Amino acid sequence: MALEEKREKRPPVTPMMIEEEAALRNGSRGLPPGPWAEAAGPRPPTTERHIAVHKRLVLGFAVSILALLAVTMIAVLLSVRFEECGAAADGPPRAGGNGSLPGAARRPPGAGQPPGRPEEEVEEEAAARGGEAAAAEEKKEEEEEEEWQRRRELPPWARPRLPRHLRPLHYNLMLSAFMENFTFSGEVNVQLEVRNASRYIVLHAHRMHIEAVRVAEDKLAGGVRVARSFFYPQTQVFVVVLNRSLEVQRSYNLKIIYNALIENELLGFFRSSYVLHGERRFLGVTQFSPTHARKAFPCFDEPIYKATFKISIRHQATYLSLSNMPVETSVFEEDGWVTDHFSQTPLMSTYYLAWAVCNFTYRETVTKSGVVVRLYARPDAIRRGSGDYALNITRRLIEFYEDYFKVPYSLPKLDLLAVPKHPYAAMENWGLSVFVEQRILLDPSISSISYLLDVTMVIVHELCHQWFGDLVTPVWWEDVWLKEGFAHYFEFVGTDYLYPGWNMEKQRFLTDVLHEVMLLDGLASSHPVSQEVQQATDIDRVFDWIAYKKGAALIRMLANFMGHSVFQMGLQDYLTIHKYGNAARNDLWNTLSKALNRVGKSVNIQAVMDQWTLQMGYPVITILGNETTDNVIVISQARFVYDSDAKPKDPALGDNSYLWQIPLTIAVGNTSHISSEAIIWVSNKSEHHRIPALEEASWLLGNINQTGYFRVNYDIRNWRLLINQLKRNHEVISVSNRAGLIDDAFNLARAGYLPQNIPLEIIGYLSEEKDFLPWHAASRALYPLDKLLDRTENYNIFNEYILRQVASMYLKLGWPTNNLNKSLVQASYQHEELHREVIMLACSFGNKHCHQQAATLISDWISSNRNRIPLNVRDIVYCTGVSLMDEDVWEFIWMKFHSTTAVSEKKILLEALTCSDDRNLLNRLLNLSLNSEVVLDQDAIDVIIHVARNPHGRDLAWKFFREKWKILNARYGEALFMNSKLISGVTEFLNTEEELRELKNFIRSYEEGAAASFSRAVETVEANVRWQRLYKEELFQWLRKSLTH
Repeated sequence: MALEEKREKRPPVTPMMIEEEAALRNGSRGLPPGPWAEAAGPRPPTTERHIAVHKRLVLGFAVSILALLAVTMIAVLLSVRFEECGAAADGPPRAGGNGSLPGAARRPPGAGQPPGRPEEEVEEEAAARGGEAAAAEEKKEEEEEEEWQRRRELPPWARPRLPRHLRPLHYNLMLSAFMENFTFSGEVNVQLEVRNASRYIVLHAHRMHIEAVRVAEDKLAGGVRVARSFFYPQTQVFVVVLNRSLEVQRSYNLKIIYNALIENELLGFFRSSYVLHGERRFLGVTQFSPTHARKAFPCFDEPIYKATFKISIRHQATYLSLSNMPVETSVFEEDGWVTDHFSQTPLMSTYYLAWAVCNFTYRETVTKSGVVVRLYARPDAIRRGSGDYALNITRRLIEFYEDYFKVPYSLPKLDLLAVPKHPYAAMENWGLSVFVEQRILLDPSISSISYLLDVTMVIVHELCHQWFGDLVTPVWWEDVWLKEGFAHYFEFVGTDYLYPGWNMEKQRFLTDVLHEVMLLDGLASSHPVSQEVQQATDIDRVFDWIAYKKGAALIRMLANFMGHSVFQMGLQDYLTIHKYGNAARNDLWNTLSKALNRVGKSVNIQAVMDQWTLQMGYPVITILGNETTDNVIVISQARFVYDSDAKPKDPALGDNSYLWQIPLTIAVGNTSHISSEAIIWVSNKSEHHRIPALEEASWLLGNINQTGYFRVNYDIRNWRLLINQLKRNHEVISVSNRAGLIDDAFNLARAGYLPQNIPLEIIGYLSEEKDFLPWHAASRALYPLDKLLDRTENYNIFNEYILRQVASMYLKLGWPTNNLNKSLVQASYQHEELHREVIMLACSFGNKHCHQQAATLISDWISSNRNRIPLNVRDIVYCTGVSLMDEDVWEFIWMKFHSTTAVSEKKILLEALTCSDDRNLLNRLLNLSLNSEVVLDQDAIDVIIHVARNPHGRDLAWKFFREKWKILNARYGEALFMNSKLISGVTEFLNTEEELRELKNFIRSYEEGAAASFSRAVETVEANVRWQRLYKEELFQWLRKSLTH
């Protein structure tokens, strides 16, 4: 119905349509030479002849009327299309939902009939010709099928990748968006270069109705006849079969006219909405990465097929349209419509193309090099200045990247678009980056430093993509880390440029990237950072934290062992050589090796890095003192896994087969001093190395500042020396290494490499720790241990131990004052974050004063209706208040969630609702989460995950997940990250035999989709159950003993 309604409002017909209709009219109603032409000529004025002429005219008129009626009926019955559509009726099976083409438009009987020949004879001859053509076509296809079978090949349309015989050079795309009924129509003209002769044009198209297809040789009159065309849904392609082969090194034009829906989902060309002054307003926006451009226009939807694009968008004048390039001209029509014609893009991949139709307003700034930067958002958000922070740092960051990479930003403008609904934090479309509102809009009066940091890093990430991704694009999805790893690494480098005192790359990178991804990569079900991708269904699984965070960690390791200045020089060369093109990992390795050679160093980067990118997992280095020989240590490497009983992903490749070339930095220390670091390249399973100045009381420290992607274990004697050093004078060891020791110890113990007491003894020094990073590392390391224990009967013993470690620092720091009148960016970011971390630990583990303070602040807000809660601890106070207080507080927070328009506040209010101890309220919230009018689609996942993290709601969320899986999978199954994030979040803290059985039974019942995520979930829960069985009692015994001293 929607498509029919849309067609009633279509723009005027195109010139091509006029020409085709004229041809049909001339064919069916024109007067060919012959008897009828003679009958119309002058005759001698005799009565008899006049009568004869009149009779013949009347008869001719009657026959003409009958012929016209016959033609009309045939046209209606056959749904006449352009002749070029071809006879599609004989094609392979098609998906009706994709709008398969009907039969070719046919010439009506008698049209073009030679003089004097009976109509029946013409029809018989035409039928005979048609039959001969069909027979010839059938024979040709049989021969081709036999040839494919002989070569053991699939037909071109059934292969996982597009055939390589054609290359798109340019797309001319004209769109009409009908926002009143959420449909759009399009006409795409693709200029094709022929590399190998073929009569098949295979390109991607999905969930659209194709009305017409035409193929013509460029710059020459006449077309190439289309024999038929059809969809092949299994590979999401549309196939155009020609009746002759396209010639090599010739250029052709493919024209397709189509229409489709502006979907109410999160991918392709989709719609979103917001409320302004009580009125709901709609917008349309695109999300094409990785394989969804094909839902918006027929295209060669693979990264290697870079082309130029010329976009035109027709829309109602009450809207504006945006695309990758600036508007060149706008043509206004009398009926209230306008067509925006955009400038031509540079060479780019289809998944970076973008457009939007909205009624937003904007603010703008200009960089030193003249790039116009605009931020588009809801008019009320622009009016409040919520986009000003993002706009200002974007200008500065473009200037930073241009200077760092020595490659100018390539387009004349960059638009930042803040939308209410989007599947991801943001998408780096070239020249039109799209952000979900929560990750770009910031109200300084109610936003915390943590929120500001989130917004900052998302923007830094997306801007890096304008070089790594947009300008230089990975050849294929197996190397998606080449863009995502770099963008994730530069989140920290770029933020350091904006805020030099924050030390993001040297410190926060460890807890937020390195430690986090090692949790995932320590599973036997992990995968290499570069992994084989055969077909579209495989692409989703490469977009995970392995690609992003492990990719970033490997890049950081590479930059450190190369030296940052040489690494920067290599990146400049890489971008210059490959700009506007595609590159693979070996292109990067070769360029970086050449950069090293230029400074006199000879390292085969490919030989080193292939071991890190083509193997899954990471090593644990074990350093042991040699008791028989002075100053000699034994260094060994093995693959680190949390569950040694877990079956390896590839049974043929056991853990003993893994080997890395490891740049191990090492230093020797004592009570007052640490030596300068030395680098040892560890290439074998076990090696002996002489370490000078290794005395009786000296300790060893490996992986200095945690620049390497591996864990380090020591003999118990060395661990004891390190623990004593931390207690006596922790500042001898760097902040980064203090954080690294905490994270390594907790995870080595969890995996069974260390006794359970070692990590708890290490954090015994924290009462003297004044730096944020070690506290943050301890908080993150304690979190999974807390979730393993929070439903056990002896949990209070663990709880008490942690409170003892926190109490001293909590009393020293106290609570922050209300800073509503201060600058958002505090003078001491590190101090503010330390303050927040300690309060969070104190409230989470039940410090009575912390609970009282939170309850007092919430009560004051309710009674005065003035929120005086300090910005940086609002989320902690909201959560604690909801957990401790009655249902009225939950209802108050629920009301505030609905009434606030500030996106940062909305986010933490929603998360606070998941903290309740009341299971009825948690169930109510879970059920409301699937109502898109109440909770945005992208936020529903966070609600379910946060309920699962609550020990009072873990079983509720797990049950809800299983009952609603079909709905959740339908909503999020195609969106990168979303399903894997949901599956991991709901299952990661299940830890009983019964829950493990439930998980396995559920997977058996719903085998379709998300297989890799479910495999990781099973391994995680198995490791949790194993830890409970093997190590829980050991931990509690030590805790009891420790608390009695």
